Amino acid sequence: MTSPRRPPRTAVARAESRTAASGPAAVFAAAALVCLSGCLGEPPIEERWTLLEVLEAQPSEAAAFAAGPTPVIVRARITYREVLTGFVVAEVRESDMLTADDTGFEAEDRWLDVARDVDLVLANSTSLGHETVAVTGFDHLIQKLTLRFDAAPPAGTGGLFLVLYFSEDVEEVELPGGGEMEVITPVFSTERDILSTGIELSPSLQE
Repeated sequence: MTSPRRPPRTAVARAESRTAASGPAAVFAAAALVCLSGCLGEPPIEERWTLLEVLEAQPSEAAAFAAGPTPVIVRARITYREVLTGFVVAEVRESDMLTADDTGFEAEDRWLDVARDVDLVLANSTSLGHETVAVTGFDHLIQKLTLRFDAAPPAGTGGLFLVLYFSEDVEEVELPGGGEMEVITPVFSTERDILSTGIELSPSLQE
């Protein structure tokens, strides 16, 4: 069994600063600065990065997809932290390499870990159905979206996931036999400050 592929990672640069001071006033100012930076700290990541959230999803269990094509409704929210133009994508994906034991979509206040798990699912699964919505936003704008699509029944007994992510490139491709399909290029969390999210539709094998 092949190990799951990991999406590309980027290096994080560390900046260090040094302050030299002498005298009581300078010492007091330096102490106040240290206290201020330590007390205030950096805002949490969900207040610095664009945040995608699933407010409601139906159905939310794998058993509902077994019988045949299944209508899916996803009510979502995007909170922008920069100017963005692209597409919000809701998608049901099946993986024969990952299960709910390999992801942590239900982890509270661990937004970056969840986004990394979405990257992992996208790199190691196939689509059963999706919907894209074109969006444009700016810092602090909040948009609510409803995405509807049909998902095909899963082919095997692997992990089944509903993921919500951002794309800057959705291309319509003509099929040889007629008709069209959308080819979506995801934006991974290692490429841009966007927090995607997801739901584990298949139960954990450890439950």
